[in-house]
Amino acid sequence: MTLKPVGFLVVGLGRIGRLHAELLRYRVENAKLVAVCDVIESLARDVATKLGVKYYTNLDDALRDKDVDAVVIATPTHLHKDMCIKALEAGKHVFVEKPLAPNLRDAKEIARYVEKTKLKFMVGYMRRFDRYYARAQQIVRSGELGKVIAFLSIARDPQPPPGWASDPKLSGGIFLDQLSHDFDIARWIVGEVRKVYVVGGNYISEEIKARGDLDVVSILLRFENGAQGFIHGARRNAFGYDLRTEVYCEHGTVFIGNPVDNLSAVGTEKGITFEGIPWFEKRFYEAYINELRDFVDSIVKDREPGITVNDGVKAVEIAEACWKSFRSGKPIELS
Repeated sequence: MTLKPVGFLVVGLGRIGRLHAELLRYRVENAKLVAVCDVIESLARDVATKLGVKYYTNLDDALRDKDVDAVVIATPTHLHKDMCIKALEAGKHVFVEKPLAPNLRDAKEIARYVEKTKLKFMVGYMRRFDRYYARAQQIVRSGELGKVIAFLSIARDPQPPPGWASDPKLSGGIFLDQLSHDFDIARWIVGEVRKVYVVGGNYISEEIKARGDLDVVSILLRFENGAQGFIHGARRNAFGYDLRTEVYCEHGTVFIGNPVDNLSAVGTEKGITFEGIPWFEKRFYEAYINELRDFVDSIVKDREPGITVNDGVKAVEIAEACWKSFRSGKPIELS
């Protein structure tokens, strides 16, 4: 039997939206990119022409397209709630880029609509679909290394985010916009987070400080199973993208490190310099493909996606607890 491919609309054509559109057009089985949508008409038209699909500048018009079965929402975070709800009300399955929403109130409202409509809904935490993180999760959850004692993660970006992403009222700030990936992967590998304690400050960007966000933070975690955790995040790193994770267990440690390109290097009396570490688009390229494949498969086979709306809500809940801890100077228990 030949399956009818799932028709997709991609909304929001910034860097990540364009990537999703290209992957759906060329790399994801059982998926068909039907249309793209962006409020900037020239951008929507250019991307649509390149990919050979329709384009829209208005979400309401795009959702009336009968060829669209599912929507990828890759717009700024503060727009997610209204767009997710519109898509669900229109009977479309939804894949939304992380984070789910800039605050817990909006995240829970989206979750209510998902429960009401029973449509497939997935949040884009792609690290779960990276081979190295997936292997670490399998090893830890198998129990072969005994109980988990500590989870450690370092996440440092090459430079501060531009525009709206540097405004915590729109993006959720460093805890949600940047570190919710770490919260999600910590939950996935170790278990639920029950307490957070944060220290942080402004060391890098005057713009970020002026907007009320932080640019360097350290977070202590306590998991439900008693394990400890530590997450360090920074908005700028001198030598580029730096992402490392360790899970320290009773009988061993699992490491997920930075990939380094050994095929190109320059050697001098000062030593050997390798190619820089690729930022998230290249580092997680295969993971982006795999997460979209999982979402399509959940629609075709009528099963739950690999990352649910409740996973998205949990990440927002942890981020809000981090803000409360930083502002109060005290540990915060999660409900």
